[in-house]
Amino acid sequence: MTFLDLLAVVSVIGAALAMLIVLRIFARFTPSSPEWLRKIAHLGTGALAIPFPWIFSSPLPVFIVCGLSMALLLSIRFIPPIRRRFSGVLDSVNRISWGEFYFPISVTILFALARGDKLLYTIPILVLSLADTVAALLGTSYGRYGYRGVGGKKSVEGSVAFFTVAFFAIHVPLLLLTQMDRPQTLLVAVDIAVIVTLLEAVAWSGLDNLFIPLGVFLLLHIYMSMPLKLLIFRLVIATVLLGFVFVYRSRTTLEGSALLASALALYASWAIGGWRWLLPPLILFCSYSLFYPGRIKGIERRHNVYAVSSVASTGLLWIYVAHLKGNSDLLFPYTAAFAMHLVLLGWTLSCLRDPARTLWKSGPLVVLEGWLLLFIPFVLIGGFSITSLLLAGTALPLCGLAFCIFCWIEPRRNGEYSVSPRRWMRQAVIVLVITGLIVGLQEIR
Repeated sequence: MTFLDLLAVVSVIGAALAMLIVLRIFARFTPSSPEWLRKIAHLGTGALAIPFPWIFSSPLPVFIVCGLSMALLLSIRFIPPIRRRFSGVLDSVNRISWGEFYFPISVTILFALARGDKLLYTIPILVLSLADTVAALLGTSYGRYGYRGVGGKKSVEGSVAFFTVAFFAIHVPLLLLTQMDRPQTLLVAVDIAVIVTLLEAVAWSGLDNLFIPLGVFLLLHIYMSMPLKLLIFRLVIATVLLGFVFVYRSRTTLEGSALLASALALYASWAIGGWRWLLPPLILFCSYSLFYPGRIKGIERRHNVYAVSSVASTGLLWIYVAHLKGNSDLLFPYTAAFAMHLVLLGWTLSCLRDPARTLWKSGPLVVLEGWLLLFIPFVLIGGFSITSLLLAGTALPLCGLAFCIFCWIEPRRNGEYSVSPRRWMRQAVIVLVITGLIVGLQEIR
């Protein structure tokens, strides 16, 4: 680290402290909205982070700046004397958020991943700083059409504002600073803006400060080298899946942000693996509510982003591993993961409709139905080969095993199962462990 790097570190930390002091004074003597103060700090932090590739010669000073920032933020939150001096800016909103801690983590990761590429570093920070700020402020001030998310409500107006600002934050730098054609820059910007708008909508507790910049960085890597026809095709598929999810929403138990998370998971499955890998999550999305017959009322839409994350996590892990290794054999544990989740969802929903259902009388039928819904298409795709039939046969006792473990460890009160984050975590772990054993046995074979 050079002397100029050290000078830049001191300058950045000093500027950050000065910004907090000014905002603290401003909050004390003016009737400012807490959300406005927090987002002004967010915007100012982004403005401080954008010049990093120009003022730092290596990742080390960036690590130091972000480490010192984390230490300062932790001190403000947990050390009373410092908290009294700086409170009222970052902690003024009436919700739990760790966004200010995720921001420096994102900056550190981005700087390391970009490896000196100023554009790949700057665009994600621009999207995070500008789009997130505008969306929050417009949504708070003018949002009339809301949808439920984890930790509070979000607004359609805020999401539209996020998409618009994200589009320009991506399109303008690509148009001015690269050799890409105008139609290509437009499509890259639209494609990425759609996906990161979904990421922002499903994020909770400040995780958008991680999801947005890293998502933009990854998508820039993928889309900047894509031909125009493939960019158009991806945009069409994303639009169709998003539209389908909302048309079908009345048949689901998902709240607003969970619907968006479902669309995002379906798109990721298709984008990484293709149509064969899209079928299992799509079948689960369309069929799981069949275990909860009758009209689904608004009050019964109690499954949130935690539920979607639990159900999609194992499948997305195996599809990513399959993509890295080029191993199509992982389609079996991938399909088995969604079959197990369908069985568990089917059982808990059937118990919700009829709390008097007994485990050994009704459970085997639910296991069989969930297995058939996922593995009939699996066998059809496999051309009724001996291998596909044997794998499908193997999946049935595995679905039964997942069902038994879930019923053994998951408490049932008054005939119903919890929808708490811990329940979804336990369910995800059960499916991950069983499918992990499948993958291990495949590797040995």
